[in-house]
Amino acid sequence: MNKKTVTAMYSMLPVLGLLMGSTISILYILNEDYLLISDLLFAILVVVAGIIMTGGLHLDGWIDTGDAYFSYQNQEKRLEILEDPRVGAFGAINLVVLLLLKIGFVFELLHKDSPNIIFYFIAVPFLSRLALQVYFITTNTVKEKGLAVYFKAQVTPKWIWITLLIYLLSFSILTFSFIGMFGFILAIGMLLFVFIFRKWTIKNFGGMTGDLIGALYEGIEVFLWGMLLFI
Repeated sequence: MNKKTVTAMYSMLPVLGLLMGSTISILYILNEDYLLISDLLFAILVVVAGIIMTGGLHLDGWIDTGDAYFSYQNQEKRLEILEDPRVGAFGAINLVVLLLLKIGFVFELLHKDSPNIIFYFIAVPFLSRLALQVYFITTNTVKEKGLAVYFKAQVTPKWIWITLLIYLLSFSILTFSFIGMFGFILAIGMLLFVFIFRKWTIKNFGGMTGDLIGALYEGIEVFLWGMLLFI
């Protein structure tokens, strides 16, 4: 892996989100026409499908971040806990809360029978990966080794910024054409969440790690699903 491939990998993250969202949308269409399972079960399947497609990688970061932060230790100790492969009580609690909220939010959107539900299935994973781009390019790593450090050293920031602006502009134009201001509101909400999360990680961990990137993805997904209930 070199500068070209690592930069391309991060540039394509939102495209991966589009593919994941399209997969969920296809499942939704199949369910509406053939399977006809309940909204609750389908909400569970949406969340499980997301875990399968990511290999649970981001959930691992969410769990480790919960264990580290709620240890109420100093910054150095929190970073040690992030590297610990074992799952503590707070990590398990964080996982349960996350899954319940995600399933609940998706269920409510399905139950409301929103006409834009297919758009939501595509927009949420797309914007979540766009959030990873923003966080990665604007935050320094706290560790001296690890994948996040390696990727940060290899990536070409200029190209990430260019693709990031292209994605945001394209998303805003397309969403405005089809559903009005909803897309703008979601994009602004995503950027606001990243800004707050970035400040929180710098204050409590000193910067970015791979686990914190995973935690951001899971957190922004829940946040965006929750936003959709109120816009």
